[in-house]
Amino acid sequence: MPTGGTIAAIGTPQGHSTRAIIRISGPDARECIESITTLSDPTRGIHKCRVRIDDQHTLPCLVIWFDGPRSYTGEDVAELILVGNPVILQRTLDQIYQIPGLQRAQPGEFSARAYLNDRLTLAQAEGVALRIAAVGDEALSAATKLLDGSQGERCNQWTQELALLLALVESGVDFTDQDDVVPIAPDALTQRLTELSNQLIDEIGSAAGSMIHSTQPNAVICGMPNAGKSALFNALIGRERAVVSDRAGTTRDAISEPLNLETDIPGAGTIDLIDLAGLADHAIDAIDAHAQQLARERIQDADVLLWCDPSGRFADRDGFEMLGKPIIRVRTKSDLILNDTNASNAISVCALDGHHLGVLKRAVADAVSDRTQMGVGAFVPRHRRAINQAITGIQDALKWIPQGARSLDAPELVASGLRDALDSLGELTGQVTPDDVIGRVFATFCVGK
Repeated sequence: MPTGGTIAAIGTPQGHSTRAIIRISGPDARECIESITTLSDPTRGIHKCRVRIDDQHTLPCLVIWFDGPRSYTGEDVAELILVGNPVILQRTLDQIYQIPGLQRAQPGEFSARAYLNDRLTLAQAEGVALRIAAVGDEALSAATKLLDGSQGERCNQWTQELALLLALVESGVDFTDQDDVVPIAPDALTQRLTELSNQLIDEIGSAAGSMIHSTQPNAVICGMPNAGKSALFNALIGRERAVVSDRAGTTRDAISEPLNLETDIPGAGTIDLIDLAGLADHAIDAIDAHAQQLARERIQDADVLLWCDPSGRFADRDGFEMLGKPIIRVRTKSDLILNDTNASNAISVCALDGHHLGVLKRAVADAVSDRTQMGVGAFVPRHRRAINQAITGIQDALKWIPQGARSLDAPELVASGLRDALDSLGELTGQVTPDDVIGRVFATFCVGK
């Protein structure tokens, strides 16, 4: 992600509005304002002036000026408030981009600069993205916890506890030849690690760390054989991944692919889309019976069900409605004419021409959001992944702690697991922040944020 020079972008949603904002940040922000507006030598505050939208026309606008480092990004920042007409905004941007040194902002680059200039922590930057994409009070509350630092403080407490326990274990490695030196008793270590593990498990809303396999929610495509499930799966992910055939029982496994909903619904994130074997009254053979059993297991673990039925009847012979999960009824093969219109509550889609696929993605995004509002880890995949890895590291360490013993038999192996867990928690606190992690965080933003 570029972080040098001066950047500019529209900071408000696309479309017509009464007012809109163009945000500029960087060392040449002052020169930019003096070049395209009638304002000279801007000072901190709000100024009335006119802005040039082309070589012949100007319009009234407001300029809000922030001197660095006392600004959002830590740099000189200007915000132009003008008429929210997309044509006028684009023409103004065209004028800005003609100024030497000015460049288009990448998604999340303003907040990335705020992070790099110590104006935001990494968790607070993610809180900005969450607040933008918040759907419902719980999502907004999770974003607030990141922004006000309370979530970061909790992560720091976990990290400090784990670092202390690791230090005690590693100090024991240095005294393995001295039986009278025991930095921490195995039973005490087990108790403290178990308590810490339970806190982490509660954070990501799972009853057991071993049951946490995915870092993102999933939507399962289910229904009878030949219901158009695989064709819909291919259409949603945009490529031929699953075999499509008129022959029943073609799908013999659970096929999973990531589905990026961001391209259609900003802030929706990525989910795992899973295509399953059709559920029939009788299996074709032993392989089909196994495939159907696997399908039922995946349905039990699903966050959202995409129930496909080309007839539009949705007879619940498989008990989908009894599972208590969000269900999206999808009338597949909508190019076929129905004799009855009993599918009024279903989304009619056609995998051949893409009819209503956007509507279906919107419904999936809404259902996933409603389903997974159970803690900040559910909203930030990076947090869920890091906490999941920390739980795994702690559980690996616990395997090597003998119960009732006076000292650790294999302190090196215990320390190895704890070190892995500490590295994972370090991603949350910013103490361990690989470049690819930073890139993933800010790539979730829209341009202008």
